Amino acid sequence: MQKAIATNARWAFTILELLCVIVIILLLIALLMPALSRVRMSATRMVCASNLIQHSKAGLTYIADNDGVFPEGGDEWLYTKASVSKAHPIGCRWHDRAMAINGGIMNETIEYRGKMWAYFAEMGIHPCPIFRDYARSRGCENPEHNNELDINPQYSYTMNGYLGSNQEGGVLNESEVRDPSKVFFFAEENSWSVRPDHPKFGAEWLRAPLSTKALDDTVLLISPTPEARDCFATYHGAPDLNRGFSNVAFIDGHLEHIKVEDQMRKTMHGGKSYLGPAGNLFWAWASKLPPPGGWDAQ
Repeated sequence: MQKAIATNARWAFTILELLCVIVIILLLIALLMPALSRVRMSATRMVCASNLIQHSKAGLTYIADNDGVFPEGGDEWLYTKASVSKAHPIGCRWHDRAMAINGGIMNETIEYRGKMWAYFAEMGIHPCPIFRDYARSRGCENPEHNNELDINPQYSYTMNGYLGSNQEGGVLNESEVRDPSKVFFFAEENSWSVRPDHPKFGAEWLRAPLSTKALDDTVLLISPTPEARDCFATYHGAPDLNRGFSNVAFIDGHLEHIKVEDQMRKTMHGGKSYLGPAGNLFWAWASKLPPPGGWDAQ
């Protein structure tokens, strides 16, 4: 009997052995955490891209149902101008819960619904989760921001401002587009502007603004140089949120990543090349007529 007890005792773990096992497990967890974090971020980026593709599909369905005509530019594709009010200004609609696809105001007031509202009614409008997190920390830069409205992002994807527009560079019909594979339909936008003199988040590596306006409506309007109005989002794939890339959905249905450097002009200064003012119209300008100064100036 005593011999059996001794035999069993030899197989028991000592405190030192248990501590070694625990340390090994913790080391394995520490090694795996960065990989798991990258996988999680990659999955989240896939969600952002998938949401954008759904916007593109809804847009393509709309123009197919309307003889190739784009939904009206400006604020008419998602909301009508009648929806503007002091309590719910245009610049706050992206984070205004009452203006959500299933929000109280929009459910009650049909005349506030834009031309594509019905196309999103069933599938919903879902902001990019990455945008949602950053926007809450960065806030809203719209000068008419209503401080009584919480930063509760409702959308983060905006439509090309040159589509459904009769302004210079704009088109009304799909047949007028210079190249559906090169002109974007929907894209992502920041809730902050990207410029060297930003009061909180200055892009110190810039010598000229990438954008002077943050997300403040439902359209992304890239202006001819040397202006810098809107820009594609910059918060994907880089530690510096001003140096990443944006998901961009094109009229032909494909998706691309557009980096910050792709949006800037390379200019010469003192014999050196640097990234100058924004205004790269290559993906935005929809008309078959060239932009002011020609394509070489963009």
